[in-house]
Amino acid sequence: MRQALLILFLGGLASVGAAATTLAEAGVQAQEVNAAPRAGQLRLSGPFGYRPAVQLAAEANIRVTGLVAHVTLTQTFRNDSESWVEGEYLFPLPDQAAVNRLRLEIGERVILGEIKEKQAAKQIYEQARATGRKASLVEQRRANLFSNRVANIGPGEVVSVELHYIERIGYRDGLFSLRLPTTVTPRYTPANFPAADEVWQFQHPQPATDSHPIQPITINAEINMGLPLSAVDAPYHDIALAREQSRYRVRLAGGHAPMDRDFLLSWRALPGSEPRAALFHERVGAHDYALLMVLPPDSAAPGELAMPGLPRELVFVIDTSGSMGGSSIEQARAGLGYALGKLRPQDRFNIIEFNSRARSLFARSVDASRHNLARAEEFVRHLDAGGGTEMRAALELALPLAEREDPRLRQVVFITDGAVGNEVELFRLIEQRLGASRLFTVGIGSAPNSWFMRKAAQAGRGDHVMIGDALVIQEMMHGLFERLGQMSLGNLRVDWPVAVDAYPRAVPDLYRGQPLMISARAEGRLLDSKVTVRGTGARAAWQTELVAAPPAAGMEAAYTGISTLWARAAIESLLDEKILGRDEQAVREAVLPIALEHQVVSPYTSFVAVEQQPRRPLESGLEKEAVANLRPRGQTPQMYAWPKTATDSRFHLMLGCLALVLACVFWRSPAWAWR
Repeated sequence: MRQALLILFLGGLASVGAAATTLAEAGVQAQEVNAAPRAGQLRLSGPFGYRPAVQLAAEANIRVTGLVAHVTLTQTFRNDSESWVEGEYLFPLPDQAAVNRLRLEIGERVILGEIKEKQAAKQIYEQARATGRKASLVEQRRANLFSNRVANIGPGEVVSVELHYIERIGYRDGLFSLRLPTTVTPRYTPANFPAADEVWQFQHPQPATDSHPIQPITINAEINMGLPLSAVDAPYHDIALAREQSRYRVRLAGGHAPMDRDFLLSWRALPGSEPRAALFHERVGAHDYALLMVLPPDSAAPGELAMPGLPRELVFVIDTSGSMGGSSIEQARAGLGYALGKLRPQDRFNIIEFNSRARSLFARSVDASRHNLARAEEFVRHLDAGGGTEMRAALELALPLAEREDPRLRQVVFITDGAVGNEVELFRLIEQRLGASRLFTVGIGSAPNSWFMRKAAQAGRGDHVMIGDALVIQEMMHGLFERLGQMSLGNLRVDWPVAVDAYPRAVPDLYRGQPLMISARAEGRLLDSKVTVRGTGARAAWQTELVAAPPAAGMEAAYTGISTLWARAAIESLLDEKILGRDEQAVREAVLPIALEHQVVSPYTSFVAVEQQPRRPLESGLEKEAVANLRPRGQTPQMYAWPKTATDSRFHLMLGCLALVLACVFWRSPAWAWR
């Protein structure tokens, strides 16, 4: 018996040792991560480690006119060290933002940026850095993540980095919306993914103290839609609202808020004044540019394609990885519970859970019977967050390549925060395995990866929703299920009066409440010309006509930036071709002239600003310091640099401790207990 206890004791030590080794590996990764750039920070480079740099202010000024938003984002830092420094700052932006202006202010000096080819811009910056001149370099790391390097900041100097971008307003189910990200959920990169991208690996600072206040942001917005509004809301922030005729001004009620969650601004038009169609145009150089929006007929109209009673197979995929800890997993469970309650007896369903591995509740989809639903509800109640985000295995389970005999409409509902660094690999997988299925994504958490949500749904020929708070789960899931059951229009075609280069090139089918949005560049004049949109439904054909007219008084700004939005849409479409296998050099050659002509940041172009007069004595060195971004609101503290191992260290730790306790108990028990 003593030999058995000795084996138990040694086994416990081995398990604890394995857990300690795993945690040590995570700690090493965390140290390596700490050396990499982190989102939402200014990093001051040098050989003396890291000391906090003080963030003085962050401010976003938003101007909405028609369907276009102009946003100026300014973040100000002060160099508190006694040395000359170089800063590197990573920050999130909306994934469809077109960054088209850079302004760097240091003291009383202002430096304006220029768009250059990426390598040329980097060389200009490095030369300025080496010769002691102040300079800034803005690069795109992902569609929704940018970096800014600032060289030669003197002791005690204040640095303000101002970026301007343009984006299209969202419109769905009669609700206009705009989302401003302020922090980033850490990304997980699978172990077998080559050349892990360092920009997705970062940590969050410790909780704020009196001497280190939470990083604040000030947000001001002006909305001028040219029509009366019935409601203006920011569901994740408290706001103060003022109205001046048709203009609505919004500010944060407390003056500022911590940068720990997305700022979502939404508004509705008065009943009866909601737009059904809009055509904005802008003349730039030799071209007319257009932004077209058409809302299809309501589901009760003859354009309806799918009937609410159509039987379906629904596969729910839920992310239970470590980044979903805290309020995110609670929201995911609530959203999935709501979805289960919407299943009908004629439907079939299954649930797939994934973190470091993927598993399905049933071997295959089952009938939505009372017994099966009860099993599913019990399964959902016990879901918890932990481990890595191995999303590929879950998608392979949800989108099998085998032929299906079931005639039901197959829909996959993917509930996740999208905290992965291998998005492009996953987009390709969805394209390859989709078949007759349709993929719908549900973004969870206070700072989800909106680029992944939108592009995965696009690749899956479905739709996406974003849920940032438990209070809106039922409303958002209800809207999603309305669209799951009803498609409004198919076979859509836009007839232009002149030759155009329009995006998206393939006009998608539309679900209920989802507008058609097209950006186009025309070879001729569009003013006073007629544009016709046609589509078909199950019962009848449908069409509508629009005329490109000059802007109404006070709405001129709605036509400014249409050309930039076209450039952004064209670049995104070309980058999608690279995802589908087009040669990268060919894509680069197509993107580069568009980005340079329209002065926008892209994967192949960067903004660079250089001061002509050298400021730093060449004998002075540079140091580095960091201000990390805040942890997304509601997310539990955790180790973000996940060790790339299939087994959770917590399991080893618990098993080892249990073995040690049992060994000690039995060792101290009386001898008769061994007989």
